[in-house]
Amino acid sequence: MQADAGQKYQLLNKIYQILQAAAKKLTAFAGRVEVIPGKLPELMVMFIYVAAHLGMAVFHEPFFDEAEAWQIARCVSLKTLLFETTHYEGHPPLWHLILMPLAKAGAPYELSLTLVSLVFVGTSVFLILRYAPFPRIVRLLLPFTYFYFYQYGVISRVYCVMVLEFVLLSMAYKSRNEKPGRYVAVMMLLCMTTAYGLVIAGGLALVWLWEIWDRGKGIRGLVEYGKDRRIWWLEALLVTAVCVILLIMPRENTYATALTDYETVSNSFIVRLLYMLLVLPADVTLTDVYCDFTYLSQALLPASVLVSGGIIGALIWFLLLYYGQKRRTVLLCVLPYILFALFGAVVYISSHHIGIGLLYLNFWAWVSIEKEQLTQTIMIKTGERLDKAVKCGAVLVGTLALGVSLFWTVASCVLDINKTYAMGRYEARFIKEHHLDQYRIMAGWMVTRDDAGNVVNVDINLCDQAVNIAPYFDHNIFFNFNEGKDERNYITHMRLTQEETQAVYDIWREGGAPQVLWMHPDCTAAYGDMLAGMQYVLVYCEPAERVWKAGTDYIPCDIYVSRELLEETGLHIIQPGE
Repeated sequence: MQADAGQKYQLLNKIYQILQAAAKKLTAFAGRVEVIPGKLPELMVMFIYVAAHLGMAVFHEPFFDEAEAWQIARCVSLKTLLFETTHYEGHPPLWHLILMPLAKAGAPYELSLTLVSLVFVGTSVFLILRYAPFPRIVRLLLPFTYFYFYQYGVISRVYCVMVLEFVLLSMAYKSRNEKPGRYVAVMMLLCMTTAYGLVIAGGLALVWLWEIWDRGKGIRGLVEYGKDRRIWWLEALLVTAVCVILLIMPRENTYATALTDYETVSNSFIVRLLYMLLVLPADVTLTDVYCDFTYLSQALLPASVLVSGGIIGALIWFLLLYYGQKRRTVLLCVLPYILFALFGAVVYISSHHIGIGLLYLNFWAWVSIEKEQLTQTIMIKTGERLDKAVKCGAVLVGTLALGVSLFWTVASCVLDINKTYAMGRYEARFIKEHHLDQYRIMAGWMVTRDDAGNVVNVDINLCDQAVNIAPYFDHNIFFNFNEGKDERNYITHMRLTQEETQAVYDIWREGGAPQVLWMHPDCTAAYGDMLAGMQYVLVYCEPAERVWKAGTDYIPCDIYVSRELLEETGLHIIQPGE
């Protein structure tokens, strides 16, 4: 037994030596990159980033999140945006306000989204290259990692603003006590961007408040508390946060609150919280546990994959907390992240939101590195050996994480180039070429059926397929999409009652039968026997494949016309599988 134990120890020691040797080589390579004279590597990275971003814009087809924000900015008034739309969107209005001047001026849809996104992420890349305290090799590679380049760059959404906000937050943190206005101003912007930003800003404010209280010696410093201008700025942040909460508080008939019996939750709160707290750090760096395009409550999370992701996440947390206790930034690391995790587990989160956790942890790493190195640690006898082991693990895990994320970037870009990311661009072109928008065209809506095929829920306002096409036309081409109103040419997220749905069906029937069908509308539910004898034939079939990391999600895209329109439109029937 002792011999076996000795052999195991020798094997483990050999593995450790191999890993340590690999870490030393990686560190040596990083050191050689660090001493390259001049700024040529940074200039090359900046040029390549801009060129790659613009190049991907040629191939990337915007999907409904991108189209929805553009259509809201294009269609609604400022008053409607602030006092109605935000209550149904669940997002503060900052992104829509940024897009509004371009959208209302009639600027090109895809180009405008690309350039706006590039302004924010491009500025972030410049600041990272110029000011981030990371090793040079990390600064040069970080802009091309998956969330920084593809998910929050190529895909033009509000998260490009968050990338810049976290960079600015990192730069303002060190002087927060001397110049609190800059730090708080960025947190205010964070509150105005997303609900997640609001939660994280609240966590940062609590950490700062504790630091101010602790340095003021508790009760004895209470008198001076009210005179501290940092407290004044935090009060201004609180007012901003309350205003934002009032703006996004959901109405009774929004999808966020008007739930129905058919909406089952497959993942319990414990599973969701476990994912957010433990698995997410692994999922944004090394693993792909949460790859469903749905809410976390309904995502497919196999137990085995969840456990393996949790183990990797625990390792990452150990490295973070070990480093954090040396820099005395454990509270800064943990408290805001826990609030973010709780919000995601209790309220909602989707796969593309998980990168926000990465943005925050990168902010924490930035400010932790900038803190003055402490001369003492909590380690006593084994401190030096453990410290070497942790440094070795950090180098190896960090290198692997960069490599995996860069692979995700390459894979997602290749998939986006070779496949159609989303419906919209080519379908709009087809509709225009054959003048199908001149006919009575109906878009599909959400219909949920039980296992027996019976309809259990109908959401006729949820026509995400219609909003994909909307930006390519100067008016609402679908008579059933928000009653064909141009000023409502976006998903309102208003859930109708059964009575309201039936009333809308009556209006549709009065207008006559649809001549063109886009994305399988449930005509039987809307028209009953009125369409008996009518035949619709398939004339367009080009599926989209939405990209996530190194995989895709298949989305069928079909257009049908009534058989009577075939000769008039010059179209021909496409057979299934053709």
